[in-house]
Amino acid sequence: MKLLRRLALATIASMMSAGLASAAPVTFSLDSVTATGGTLPTIQTYVPALPLSGSGNIDFGLGTGTLSLPDYSIILDVSGDLVLDAQLDITGWTQTITAIDVLGNITSVGGGLVACTNLGGLGGFVCPGVLPTVAGWPPADGGTPSSAVIDTLAQTITVIDTSADGTAGTITQNYSYSIVPEPGTALLLGGGLVGFGVLGKRRRA
Repeated sequence: MKLLRRLALATIASMMSAGLASAAPVTFSLDSVTATGGTLPTIQTYVPALPLSGSGNIDFGLGTGTLSLPDYSIILDVSGDLVLDAQLDITGWTQTITAIDVLGNITSVGGGLVACTNLGGLGGFVCPGVLPTVAGWPPADGGTPSSAVIDTLAQTITVIDTSADGTAGTITQNYSYSIVPEPGTALLLGGGLVGFGVLGKRRRA
């Protein structure tokens, strides 16, 4: 009986670990963006309006994952005078996470295209400086401090980008995610818990 119990416990433990070890699918969203400081204050209008919902997966054990958002646009009023200056159209936005350290700092590779349309005003100044591809995290424009940090308790990702020349100031992007239980994972965890319950009953008997 002791051998059977040990085998049962080992099987249950392996079932539960299998349910927890793989990448977790997540719902993912860009919730808010704020810009502070800078010599050219900028009002950003998102189309569609935030929050912008997407999806992806994160493997917290390996520190890898992929996050995606649907196509969207950002209309910029650089001087804050209500004269629209430029429109950024982002298609195929992704972040492929390559590492998450013990402090939650994320390293990722961006994917997708960014097209800039000059709407007038300072648009002719803005568009030449816009990268044609989505940048990875943390932002690499030479500014400090620039960072991308995940908080697994709050289930948030905060990306801070301070422009190198000071014109754009500091832009903070606030993302959130929620883990989506997979049917297979739920069954494995449920099976493990049921197994523990059965063994407990047998011991009490």
